[in-house]
Amino acid sequence: MPRARALSALDINFIGTAIAITAIGCMLIYSATYFTDPSLNLLLKQVLWIAIGIALMLLFMLVDYHVFFEIAPVLYGIGNVLLVYLLIWGKVTAHVKSWIHIGSFQFQPSEFMKIFTALMLARYFDRQESAYMNTRSFLRAMAIIALPVGLIIVEPDFGTAATFFPLVAVAMFFGGIRWKVWVVAAIVLVIALPVGWTLLHQYQKDRVITFLNPDRDPKIAIGSGGIHGKGFRQGTQAKLEYLPARHTDFIFAVLGEEWGFIGVMIVLGLYLFLIIQALNFARNARDRGGTFLAICLISFFIFHVLINVSMQIGILPTTGIPLPLISYGGSSTMMFLIAIGLMANVDMRRFGHV
Repeated sequence: MPRARALSALDINFIGTAIAITAIGCMLIYSATYFTDPSLNLLLKQVLWIAIGIALMLLFMLVDYHVFFEIAPVLYGIGNVLLVYLLIWGKVTAHVKSWIHIGSFQFQPSEFMKIFTALMLARYFDRQESAYMNTRSFLRAMAIIALPVGLIIVEPDFGTAATFFPLVAVAMFFGGIRWKVWVVAAIVLVIALPVGWTLLHQYQKDRVITFLNPDRDPKIAIGSGGIHGKGFRQGTQAKLEYLPARHTDFIFAVLGEEWGFIGVMIVLGLYLFLIIQALNFARNARDRGGTFLAICLISFFIFHVLINVSMQIGILPTTGIPLPLISYGGSSTMMFLIAIGLMANVDMRRFGHV
């Protein structure tokens, strides 16, 4: 009864918290779009994505994560092929070639590449004999990350490419990289910033310039919510369409306006619970690969939450990075639910292959 034993070790609170966050996301999507989408088309689509995502979550949770390590090269290869396909035959949507269209269905391969790349890296670290990487081993790990990131940058989708940064940081930390390498990496980053600016398209530069404007609608929405918020479906910034992409990138502003400070703290508290639990999963994992996988996946959550919230309160320019499990979007939602399943998988098998 190996599978029954694994299920007995399942952290129900972890899974329940993730599903609760998706439910909150549905409420916010409905509130942000009901005025312009009375047919509830967007909400119903999101519910469908969540249902598919939960099915995928269960798959990635119940199958031993070492099996996914074995097929990681195949998944990684397929993902990169899809990214190349986009560059050649992809249609430009919102200035980038990020989406593959199949009839009325579309998906974003770069979102799933986050999972595939994390699995590939975890497999690589799991098979390292030494707990510390030499220069050659580290460069190989960086090459695993660099290939999909390079293809995504060419799309050009700099926001999504930036979300792979946690993998670099985790690989450097996990591989026991010396402090001198961190210093060199920081210097290279500083030098690369002005070069990167010249590579940006005009609409991307406009986002950075707009960031310098202190009177942006997202900040107005968040600030106007007060302690208790204006109430469900009572947000004026969303209703009057002052907020751009209010059901996707700026849904946190809808949360702040309608649910207030209390609602914001509840949602951030749920995220914090997921983060703490996932770090515990990583600490108690039965092997190096499980630890690395859990840390990589939860780092995606941390990075997405920090960047999304920061851009809406004026700390960072708009980057198009969604709020995990809350923002509208099928590819992103399914990716994060798969990540939840894999992290639970690591915890369920902390006592052995079950």
